[in-house]
Amino acid sequence: MAEPGLGIACLPDFAVSEQLEGGTLVSVMEDAVRHSGTFRILWPSSRLLSPKIRVFVTS
Repeated sequence: MAEPGLGIACLPDFAVSEQLEGGTLVSVMEDAVRHSGTFRILWPSSRLLSPKIRVFVTS
């Protein structure tokens, strides 16, 4: 939604590096953002967690 100009987004640098380099996104409020290195993951609750997700989440 941010890329077509419909709002702003707080995204990790690696997810938008191409857009920032290409100029389709610009960084705003840089002083207000703190890079903590924490990455949060949400997935549907289920007894049968995919092995790929289990490895990713526990690593």
